[in-house]
Amino acid sequence: MNEPQYAAGEKVPIHISRQESNFDRACEAAYKYALMRFHADDDGYLNNVKDSERSTDSVVVEFVSYRHTGGMGGQSFQYEFVAWVERYVDEDDEE
Repeated sequence: MNEPQYAAGEKVPIHISRQESNFDRACEAAYKYALMRFHADDDGYLNNVKDSERSTDSVVVEFVSYRHTGGMGGQSFQYEFVAWVERYVDEDDEE
């Protein structure tokens, strides 16, 4: 496998476009996309994140903006998110 592409804390923009307005589904799609970008496997490992350990890393997806456009051609719903891996560091382990 190639070297991991992302570092913990590195933010990745996510754009979700939908034909119907549904914030919950857009959030779900953004989270699934983040798992795909960070190469999460069935055991919880993030294979595309440098020095990742499943016991210390969490995927975070944050909503940024929403845009609804409409006209004679129909409507579109654009959701912007940002995702990153948050790493918990136990200060007791650093000593």
